[in-house]
Amino acid sequence: MNSDSQNHELSSEQFIPCSLMRRAASMVYDFILLGCILFIAWLPMPLISALLDPVVDRLIRSIYLLAVCFFYFAWPWCRGGQTLGMRSWHIRLIDSMNPDHSITLKQAWFRFMGSMLSWAALGAGFLVAGFHPQKLAWHDLMSGTRLIRLSGGFGRSAPHEQQHKDR
Repeated sequence: MNSDSQNHELSSEQFIPCSLMRRAASMVYDFILLGCILFIAWLPMPLISALLDPVVDRLIRSIYLLAVCFFYFAWPWCRGGQTLGMRSWHIRLIDSMNPDHSITLKQAWFRFMGSMLSWAALGAGFLVAGFHPQKLAWHDLMSGTRLIRLSGGFGRSAPHEQQHKDR
């Protein structure tokens, strides 16, 4: 499904803010997947480490793993607004000012860096979403984005179940 058809599915009544619990569940799912990706991405690192100075090696490893993490999130955010965890929990990331379009790479960068700041503050940036009127976390505010809950998620009948009720 491309981003045009996904954007077509959104309507103004579907802009329901994502709850803190749904956001947390999506993060757990994404962190499990990211852990697997980082494990695979780490495999060639010992070969490179033997050739480098320990200080340079540590710097290169840090930048490399940070880039892998950024691209794990930024690629799907900019191409439809959903990571695999967000897709599983029926959450979509939208631009606050232009919800009909995917976010930009610049917004993805600010969101990623803001989420790292949120984690560095022992999760306070995420917990703010539980008290904010629009359920926005620090990184949502920094990047001009927001998470919305998609209709048709948990607790609603699927379209084929609806057809059977009509018979």
